[in-house]
Amino acid sequence: MNNSNSIPSDNCAVCGGSVTSKLKQSVVFHCNFCGFEKIIGIKSTSSSNDLIYVNDVNEFFKNKYVKLNKGETFQFSVPVTRFYKRPKPIKGQINFFKSKNIMFLIEQHGFQMVSRESRFSTQLTLLVRKV
Repeated sequence: MNNSNSIPSDNCAVCGGSVTSKLKQSVVFHCNFCGFEKIIGIKSTSSSNDLIYVNDVNEFFKNKYVKLNKGETFQFSVPVTRFYKRPKPIKGQINFFKSKNIMFLIEQHGFQMVSRESRFSTQLTLLVRKV
């Protein structure tokens, strides 16, 4: 099979899967495997430490892991895309998640979900514990 028109892009920051894009100047990175989306080429100007604004989601969770002691918890809330709903983007938002992405990220970085609120809403709030 000849994929000469396809250009490999970076690996997904969430699942690590490699994705090919047929667009040379793709503005949005979309992982076909886990559904993670990221706006490419824009650096966040927000001083907030919210997950939707950070340039590197893996670095966000690594920093959280280092700062917390074993058993400590933190809570965060993030807009997520559902099967039937897609929330409007927040001004300056770079990262777009599905609940599957969030669960994968917290487990991948040594955390465990303690509780979840608004399970069927587009705003997912999680209480997470360091394992």
